[in-house]
Amino acid sequence: MNNININFPKKNVHGIVGLNGAGKTTFFNSLAKTLKPDTGYVTLNNTALSIKDTAYLETVNFFYSRITGMEYLKIFKQTNPDFSLTILQDYFKLPLDELVENYSTGMKKKLALLAVLKQNKPIFVLDEPFNGLDLETNKIVEIIITTLKQKDKTVFVSSHIIEPLLTICDSIHLLDKGVFVKSFDKKDFDKIEDELFSKLKDEAKINIATAI
Repeated sequence: MNNININFPKKNVHGIVGLNGAGKTTFFNSLAKTLKPDTGYVTLNNTALSIKDTAYLETVNFFYSRITGMEYLKIFKQTNPDFSLTILQDYFKLPLDELVENYSTGMKKKLALLAVLKQNKPIFVLDEPFNGLDLETNKIVEIIITTLKQKDKTVFVSSHIIEPLLTICDSIHLLDKGVFVKSFDKKDFDKIEDELFSKLKDEAKINIATAI
């Protein structure tokens, strides 16, 4: 990240987009306090952001192989007294009594989502939540994110699939080489794909020129 100075309104859904290597995951790690910036800080209500303020879905999630889905969720319940999974489990339909090592990639993603989305935190940081899920589950995740906003949560979400972001986000921010280069409100969402395509085309020209 490079000299970022940006304010995000609370109780909104903020989309973060950019090409591979733009800095999306690094930015999310900074928000979730899993990565300490060399300089600078992140604040919530003029107070330094704490790891206790954020529920974080990482792009790749770690699972102990010899535990069941239910045992995995109970780990989160120990540190989140308000943690509840009943309603979401009705939608995700996971075999929680089975070992996680027997889960498919999509099932593991659903399990990670269950663990994150039912935490009672003011900020949710979701890195590629739609990746690896079927169309039906993607729609369910869209509804859940919208519901989080209705419950006065602030949500940051990234996706290589732009369509769900256009549906659920209040604003979308374009990262390039560790810098937020553009921000789009809903009225300007129609310009985002052109902007991303332009960045992709420029990057391709550079890579081809270097290869030649």
